[in-house]
Order: sequence, then structure tokens, then C-alpha cells
Amino acid sequence: MDPRKPPERAETVRSALREALRTGEHTLRELSQLSGVSERELPEHLEHLARSVTHGEERFVIEPARCLACGFNFEERTRVKRPGRCPACKATRISQPRFAITGTQES
Repeated sequence: MDPRKPPERAETVRSALREALRTGEHTLRELSQLSGVSERELPEHLEHLARSVTHGEERFVIEPARCLACGFNFEERTRVKRPGRCPACKATRISQPRFAITGTQES
């Protein structure tokens, strides 16, 4: 087996992410470890999942990032990635946003 070749997948990246998000809230780093996808690739997949989940009874939930220095909450931020710095105090100590899928599953 070639160590540079990624392992074979039995399911798609987005279906693996959807299942992981149904188990609870996760950061990008946690989702990367659970799904085997790099953190750089995840925002695109998460944005697609957020759009596709709205068609069913499930909801894509984002717990926004928060400044650890002053407590500023990035509630209105629509981008999935962690912000670089706080607009209020200019600190760079920002918590990771957390993502989950809640609601009933469609069969």
C-alpha cells in the first residue's frame, strides 16, 4: 500500500461530515480528524451542507467564534472559517466556531 495515497472511502466526504455533525458540535479541526479531510477543504463542504440541509427538517447550526480577550461574539459572521482578529479589541485569540446538524433525519 502506498503511504502517499489516501485511503479508499466507502462514503462521500459530505455524507461523512453530515453523520459527524449529527453526533454533536464540532470545530473544523475535529471535523478534519473525524472525516480525514484537510481543514482547508472543509469550509467548501460545510457551506454546501448548510445549503442542502435547509431542504429537509434538519437545521445547520453554527455556534459563532468568540474573542477570548474581550468576549466579542461573531454572531453576524457568515463565513465558516475562524476570524483572524477581533474588530472590537484587535486581539487574535479567537475561539473556533462550532458546527452541528440538529432536527429529525429524513429516511
